[in-house]
Amino acid sequence: MLELIQPISKRDQVVRAMKEAILTGTIEPGASIVESKIAQQLGAGVPLIREALIELEHQGFVQRTPYKGTTVTKLSPADVRRIFALRVELEAIAIEWAKHNATESDIDSLRQEITKMETAAKVLDLPQFYDGDLAFHRKIWSLSGNSYLVDALERLVVPLFAFFVMKTSRQQASYVESACMHKKIVDAIPSKTAVELRELFRESLVNWKDDMVMLLFNDNEGEKIAD
Repeated sequence: MLELIQPISKRDQVVRAMKEAILTGTIEPGASIVESKIAQQLGAGVPLIREALIELEHQGFVQRTPYKGTTVTKLSPADVRRIFALRVELEAIAIEWAKHNATESDIDSLRQEITKMETAAKVLDLPQFYDGDLAFHRKIWSLSGNSYLVDALERLVVPLFAFFVMKTSRQQASYVESACMHKKIVDAIPSKTAVELRELFRESLVNWKDDMVMLLFNDNEGEKIAD
């Protein structure tokens, strides 16, 4: 059966083209984004490129620095470890607070994101997998009920997700395992105490940190950075 043609705006076309260039390495991590050059290459106006960059920043693929411009997200092993040092503590707090606020509808929403992850894992659609993964975590952050915590996690975690998509590909089994771990966390929300839930989430992140560094960087580079 043929799929319906989906309407897509010019901005979304630019976002898709730039994201594809980043994911394929045509635009490498750390590269500066020159708006006028990208506009010329894509046959689009500079204002449209700026709109696309705002969306790509929201997705974590680029980072904008005042007075320095926009660059493709690039993280070092030290950056990843520093991010995780904060992420482990902050996201564990978020899940603990989320437990008190989560409704049945919220839990169903989290399960829907896991289903998306499972579907993407089966066909190794990595960008779609991480879209579902990030949506899952953003839902947890939102359920914490603390906008300052949400802002902090957005700044910390979203570029980490994007950089991981850019730099790695894993075996199918590891994606399926990741989705199962997310399911285990959701199942624990109504059944475990807030403290137990927090420790479960924290443990999963601690275990994932070292795996991520090994996947992102070669062994020699990773070994240079102490825990």
